[in-house]
Amino acid sequence: MRWVLLGAVVVACLGYLIYSATGASAEYYVTMAQMRQHPPQGEVRVLGTVQGGIRTFDAGRGIEFTAAQGKDQLQVSYVGTMPEIFKPGVQVVVDGRPGANGVFVARSLQTKCPSKFTAATPAAG
Repeated sequence: MRWVLLGAVVVACLGYLIYSATGASAEYYVTMAQMRQHPPQGEVRVLGTVQGGIRTFDAGRGIEFTAAQGKDQLQVSYVGTMPEIFKPGVQVVVDGRPGANGVFVARSLQTKCPSKFTAATPAAG
C-alpha cells in the first residue's frame, strides 16, 4: 500500500511538471481578423510580419510600422527597446491593445528569430 501511494505521488509530481513546462512555453496569439471581428477589452498578443515603411518618432525611441498576416494589416506604434533583428520581413509578436485611432499600441515587441539551424546539403563530389 505504501508503494502504491508513493508511486501515485511521483506520477502526480511528474504530471504537474510536464503540464507547467508545456503551459509556460505555449504561445497564444489573436489573429488580426479575430481582433477586428471581436475587439478585445484588454491586452492581446498579435503575430505579424513587418512590412516596409518603418517610421521613427520621439528621437528614435519610438516606431510606427505595419504588420501583416496574409491580407490583413495592422498599424502598430511602439516605444521602447528595439530588437536587433527588427526589419521588414521579420515576424514580430506585439502585446498591447488597439488605440482609439485604430493604431495598435504595443507595450512590448519581440522578434521571432529565424531558425539558425538548417538542413545541411551534401557537398558535390
